[in-house]
Amino acid sequence: MKIEKFTTGQLMTNSYILSNDKKECIIIDPGLMYKNVSNYINNNYKVLAILLTHGHFDHIDGISYFLNTPIYLYKDEKEVFDDFDKNLYYMLDRISPFKCDDLNINYLNDLDTFQISDFFIKVIHTPGHTIGSCCYLINDNLFTGDTLFKLSVGRWDFPTGNYDTLIESLKKLKNMFNCNINCYPGHNDETTLDYEKKYNSFLK
Repeated sequence: MKIEKFTTGQLMTNSYILSNDKKECIIIDPGLMYKNVSNYINNNYKVLAILLTHGHFDHIDGISYFLNTPIYLYKDEKEVFDDFDKNLYYMLDRISPFKCDDLNINYLNDLDTFQISDFFIKVIHTPGHTIGSCCYLINDNLFTGDTLFKLSVGRWDFPTGNYDTLIESLKKLKNMFNCNINCYPGHNDETTLDYEKKYNSFLK
């Protein structure tokens, strides 16, 4: 599996393109200012699915370039995705361009496992940043969205966020894996779970 990272928009949000030898790909969190990335994707890959770690505008805005693509979202995050105040589109001074019921959305549960072509996916519900935030374990790589960053974590002061819940989610990740795991966050640099266990104060 090939992993490509694209960082876009004023919030420097990471989007990940996971591809195989058949030139098929999965997109994780297509964000703001995504036109050039979408052109690259469409010129090089067949898009099989979009996986969303949560429903904030800087992680979903690029959906507009892939409206017919199957989208995967944790079930509790529908209220964030659909709400102008909760998805934070008000920060852009514009209304959210999407509603869940108008898209091809598949709702996920904690610890769901499924396969899309060569991609083996496990869903890990990690609320705290938002009520329906989740991480995806894909072929032994962990995509953490805004739950876990290198030496930090996502904010918990947005609507549906909660500090205590976030800490419990971090404990869940910490205890789930006995081996080292590569972590790909929604912002900033890649890291590993062992590194975060050792140095990230939120995981102590």
